[in-house]
Amino acid sequence: MFTDLILKLIILIVGVVFVLSAVIIFLRLKNVNRAERIQIFKTAEYFNVWIILVCFVTTMVYGVFNHFQLKKSVHAIVSLNYSEASQAHNSNGTRYNMAEVLCDEVVEKAINNGALQNVTVKQLKNCLVVYPCVQGGVGDESEYHISTEFAVEYHASKDTAHLDADNVINLITSAYKEYYIEKYTDNFKLDSEKPDFAQMEYMDIVSYLDKETQSILNYLYGMAEKNNSFVTENGDTFNSIAGKVHQFNETQINQNLRSLILQNGIVRNKNEYIDRLAYQNKNVDFDRQKNDASYNLCNEAIDMYSEEMTRVVLVPTWDETGKYYMGRTKVGVDELSVLATSFSDNVASNEKEIMDNNLILNKIAQANEINEISSSADSLIESIYANIKSFEKEAINAGREYSRHKMNQCIAVSIYGASLVSELKSLVLFAVFTYLTFIVYKISKKFPKKV
Repeated sequence: MFTDLILKLIILIVGVVFVLSAVIIFLRLKNVNRAERIQIFKTAEYFNVWIILVCFVTTMVYGVFNHFQLKKSVHAIVSLNYSEASQAHNSNGTRYNMAEVLCDEVVEKAINNGALQNVTVKQLKNCLVVYPCVQGGVGDESEYHISTEFAVEYHASKDTAHLDADNVINLITSAYKEYYIEKYTDNFKLDSEKPDFAQMEYMDIVSYLDKETQSILNYLYGMAEKNNSFVTENGDTFNSIAGKVHQFNETQINQNLRSLILQNGIVRNKNEYIDRLAYQNKNVDFDRQKNDASYNLCNEAIDMYSEEMTRVVLVPTWDETGKYYMGRTKVGVDELSVLATSFSDNVASNEKEIMDNNLILNKIAQANEINEISSSADSLIESIYANIKSFEKEAINAGREYSRHKMNQCIAVSIYGASLVSELKSLVLFAVFTYLTFIVYKISKKFPKKV
């Protein structure tokens, strides 16, 4: 604020001297004739040592304050280098919004990341502006343009004068990258609230834990398809993390926990759980009967086809070169065979589910209530849940690390401050203007006040 005031004062003083000198010359021109005017301008000292010295000192003072003032302003170019940007979309296909570069979340994140003191989100946001580098028009189709480069400018105010301009613009652009990654790139998160395992049956807990690990595996396998060779800072790949999660699921959940519960028939509410499993078996058996009936129906329909017809069916057709040949085509038997296979698989799945439920029912019926085993199962459940959350965090960190790696290539940031050339150009222009001002002032003194 102080440097800006001094800079404006210097320019104002020089400008006022120039204007007053020009006004004096204009008003006193009538006091001399044409020959005298020419003589005044001819005899004027255009290369006066004192004028050059004063001009030099004034220009140096201006240059120092101008340099400090320019250091308070800086701008950056944010370039979007992914294919969807040319259609004004984010990387996930949603509409791109330029205003999010300077939204409250981004500015607040920048303040927190940089631990900026004595500045609020509103104060810092008032010093920032964003706009597309190339503006399009709507008057004609030739004027249509979707910009993929956006300029972000920072100009310090009295509330932010204590902050380093380069640091501020760096923090803003870095915070925007983090915001973009969290909102528009691959994100993964399990249930945030921990379930009350004390209110769940033990076999339901096994199913829940298995579902959670499968969710992590699906995310990791999906990321591995995008980039199979990506390596995290810890030296892991998506497939290696998935391998650890799969091994944990097989040993700790499907073998240790499930076996402990099944072999000892551990249950919280024996009668209620037995009734529930019996009801499930009835529903599954009903589905099994429907699938079995459909399977038999398909086989009966297949038997109705003539054997000669189902051996091979050739129809005249032609290839890409236009030559005719006899090609085999599908008949109804092919479709029915596929349907029969599908119904057969469904029957097998239904029967397996009924057998699994019957096994659980038998184990529960034979078991006695043992508090020590229940306590062991509860401890193992808590341990498994903690490990699943650890795997979730590892998967999320790997995914975000990959997203940052990808976004560093897709979102490029170039930061520009005041160049030396522009400073020198401004200094030269001010020096010329100042020198002309003092020359005009000295000439104005030679014009008489009266005729």
